[in-house]
Amino acid sequence: MVKLTNDTLKNALPEPGKRLELRDDQEPGLTFRVTDKGVRSWSIRYRNAAGEHRRKLIGPYPSISLAKAREEARKIKGTVAGGSDVVATERLSRAEEKRKHLNTLDGLADAYFDDCALGTHRANSKPKRASTIKEERRIYDALVKKTFGSEPLASITRAEIQAFVSKQSRKVKSNGRISLNVIRQLMAYAIRNGLIDSNPAHDIAVQVPEARDTVMTDADLKRFWAACKEPGSIEDLQLSLNMGVALRMAAVTLQRGGSIIGMEWSEIDRTARTWLIPPERMKHGRPHLVPLSDAAIELLDEAEGCRPDDMQSKYVFPSPRGKGDDKPMDRRAFSRAMNRLIDKLEMTRATPHDLRRTGATNLTSERIGIPRFIVSQVLAHSSDTGGAAAVTGRHYDRNDYLAEKRRALDAWAALLMEIVSDQQRASNVLEMKR
Repeated sequence: MVKLTNDTLKNALPEPGKRLELRDDQEPGLTFRVTDKGVRSWSIRYRNAAGEHRRKLIGPYPSISLAKAREEARKIKGTVAGGSDVVATERLSRAEEKRKHLNTLDGLADAYFDDCALGTHRANSKPKRASTIKEERRIYDALVKKTFGSEPLASITRAEIQAFVSKQSRKVKSNGRISLNVIRQLMAYAIRNGLIDSNPAHDIAVQVPEARDTVMTDADLKRFWAACKEPGSIEDLQLSLNMGVALRMAAVTLQRGGSIIGMEWSEIDRTARTWLIPPERMKHGRPHLVPLSDAAIELLDEAEGCRPDDMQSKYVFPSPRGKGDDKPMDRRAFSRAMNRLIDKLEMTRATPHDLRRTGATNLTSERIGIPRFIVSQVLAHSSDTGGAAAVTGRHYDRNDYLAEKRRALDAWAALLMEIVSDQQRASNVLEMKR
């Protein structure tokens, strides 16, 4: 124990990488602590009725002076002398507050999404991708929160969930399905944490949107391409040049919209003519190497030309509303732009994902003749083989089929350029090497 003075408290420093503790010679148990980062605080050490050592934080210095720390230490010791364990009482109080918060769906959602980031939302799980958590949180806030957020978990019934899901489906078919999926996961998390005994979101009837099978015609592809290339030529079409390039890049590379809008210049190798999509932006969590055709390289040049001279961004398609923050284009803005274009041109309803389906259909058709397995590699789908072959592919086969993917995407880009420019080829069938 040492004699504590204001000068001692101000000047005390620990050895590098360590912390310093000074015990007060006037008030037994009172301790002054200085961390290796210079943070100074007061605490009191005591034994509870069971003889167990406890440490109770009093507060920071200099907000709490030496005299005030001694006064607080005496109060705490008086409480302990009366048979109370102040640390245990505080722990119980915090646990009860947490439990009360968890007992509402809002509180449960906060805890669930935090645990999703850590991978502790369920047994033997991995952390969810940040983009998945963001989307599930968006669905919860936009669709679920208003109806169930403040409700106690135990009071939410199957009938209420069924009525809610049906109402959402009547508004937008997919809303019922996606909101039910989030509610079901939250309730399963509540069961694992002992908050409820059964999942009221199980066996809920929900409308499933019809599977889309849209394949764009050559005529629609030509009109789509022309509008994206020169949006100003279409009266009242709200579409930026950069967005037009992004949509055409999706058509040429056949990659998912989320991968397109998140494309970074550092992922592009112009010498090798490849684009390496990192695992965190891939649906299956593995990196995906995309060969770049001449058409894709030209679109990269266009994207670079669309960027204002004073804009510095790591993204090929940066958000025009970054306001100083370097962010990629918004995924929903990407889909909405496609919707506006389709509506304005009065074309058959199509989404950015339908560009992938259109390219894949043409690749496997007699127009090009690419094997279905290679097309699945281009699209970064899981292997279309089953059984032992699937196990081999998942654990042992590290072949990225780059040459085969390049031949496929080069052939698709060539066909697409012919379609949008009215050119003709002598033969549309690509002979694959064996």
